[in-house]
Amino acid sequence: MKPDLELMNDKDYIIRYQVARRIDPKHLPKMMNDENLVVRFEVVKRIDPKHLLKMMNDKDFGVRFEVVKRIDPKHLPKMMNDEDYSIRWEVASRIDPNHLPKMMNDENYYIRYEVAKRIDPMFLGEMFGFDFDPEYQKGLIKVLAEREDLRRV
Repeated sequence: MKPDLELMNDKDYIIRYQVARRIDPKHLPKMMNDENLVVRFEVVKRIDPKHLLKMMNDKDFGVRFEVVKRIDPKHLPKMMNDEDYSIRWEVASRIDPNHLPKMMNDENYYIRYEVAKRIDPMFLGEMFGFDFDPEYQKGLIKVLAEREDLRRV
C-alpha cells in the first residue's frame, strides 16, 4: 500500500515521518521544509542528491551533516564555513585539496589536523605558525608523521 500523498501535510509529525520513510523519493522535495527535524532528517537521507543543495542551510546541524556526507564534492566549498565543526571536519575530509588552504586557519584545531592530512605540503609551514600551543604542535606533528607522501624512503 502506498502512503497517501495528502498525509505529507498531516498535523502529526509521526504520520509525516512515516510518509517520508515510505513515499516515492520523487515526492520528497515537497517535504524538505517540514517543521519537524525528524521528518527533515528522514527526507535528507532519501532525497535525490540533486535536491541536497536546497537543504544545506537547514537550521539543524544533523540535517546539514547528512547533506555534507551526500553532496557532490564540487559543492563542498559552500559549506566550509558552517558554524558546526563536525560539518567543517567532513568538508575538510572530502573537499578538493585545492580548497584546503582556505580552511587551514580554522578556529578548531581538529579541523586544522584534518586539513593537514591532505593539504599540499608547501602550506604546512604556515600551519605550524598559526597556533603556538604546544599541544596543537604535538598533534600536528603526529598527523604529519602519518602522511605517506611526507615519509622519506
